[in-house]
Amino acid sequence: MNSIYRKGKHSGVAAIALAMLAAVVLLAATAIPAQAQTETVLYSFHGSPSGGPDGAYPLAGPLLVGTTLYGTTSQGGSAGNGTVWSVSTTTGKETVLYSFQGEPNDAWGPSGGLAYYKGSFYGTTTYGPTQPLGGPGTVFKISKSGKKYVETILHVFTDDPDGAYPNYVTPVFDKQGNLYGTTSQGGLQGGSGIVFKLAPDGTETVLYSFNLNNGGAYNPESGVTLDKKGNLYGTTASGGEYSYGVLYEITAAGQYKVLYNFTGGDDGYQPYSPPVLDKKGNLWGTSENGFGFYGTVYKFDPKTSQMTIVHTFTSGADGASPWAGALVFDKEGNLYGTTAGGGNGDCGSGGTIYELAPEGNETILHRFNCTPDGQQPLGGVVFDKLGNLYTTTAAGGATTNGAVIKVTPE
Repeated sequence: MNSIYRKGKHSGVAAIALAMLAAVVLLAATAIPAQAQTETVLYSFHGSPSGGPDGAYPLAGPLLVGTTLYGTTSQGGSAGNGTVWSVSTTTGKETVLYSFQGEPNDAWGPSGGLAYYKGSFYGTTTYGPTQPLGGPGTVFKISKSGKKYVETILHVFTDDPDGAYPNYVTPVFDKQGNLYGTTSQGGLQGGSGIVFKLAPDGTETVLYSFNLNNGGAYNPESGVTLDKKGNLYGTTASGGEYSYGVLYEITAAGQYKVLYNFTGGDDGYQPYSPPVLDKKGNLWGTSENGFGFYGTVYKFDPKTSQMTIVHTFTSGADGASPWAGALVFDKEGNLYGTTAGGGNGDCGSGGTIYELAPEGNETILHRFNCTPDGQQPLGGVVFDKLGNLYTTTAAGGATTNGAVIKVTPE
């Protein structure tokens, strides 16, 4: 799927929501056990897409620092161009830290999540300022100055050769303070996307330009994972040997390698989420779709090149269409994630939060019911020290503009 912004400034979120609801209209009859949980809507976003004091439509999961959640909304805010927000996990109070002002001088349209590094927040926007140069996306920094937060644009993408449209990208940092991410388009090879490194001084290096020609992979929709040795891992939603996306590695020495070509068979297709590493070095991730089913959770062993499909989503009670949020492990090795559709909640296909044991047994922690509950969680989850789980929904909530969700185990 292309960037949700490419057909117009504010038309994409509605289009993606309708597409998801259409894709998950077929509901299976088999129920998946639901664990005893209590769900709370911590905060419902109120800002209209055309502007307002609040944000609207968060497309990425939250970041937890202490007892405060931080994240982005793709729209809303004082200029209607998205926000950076915080929500207290104890009181539910929301604060807009920054409202993107958009063209001609500011970034706009953040679709990815935030990274926290040395007291500041870092993220990407799908679009950038048109002055002094037209920019299809940015990397930004939000820092506190006195009682306010200020924005610094660290890099403006220019399409060729340095990439365009970083979509559901949450930046990652190495020990030297270099920032890594992807763009879904742009680069040297016909606009197929790139993997980039941004040095602390703002210098960008294109680590790899994807090439859709001759069966190459292209269209990385989310960011990358960095291991302790400096190797990067990611996915593309399209291309590769079978045209259904790939799992790739870029070594610390800069060597690009396709680890796995998705076939569109039992392994599904369109892997949007970045893979995550377990303690044994296996890569875990999701594919968003499949023929006759609605996405998978996979495990890939780089040592043996073995791909194992751990779970297949049916679009019924177990959920459908895991999107761009990365999976999260607990101490026992269980996985947690969200699906954008399915779940058989009161409103039909509102999406789910799920837990997956290492052997593949799935437990649904929550089925979303749209309003006043959330709908369509597109990002990942985070845990606090007490075991409470938090995520966001792109729609639903009290005003249908999305919500911040808390799930408490009982």
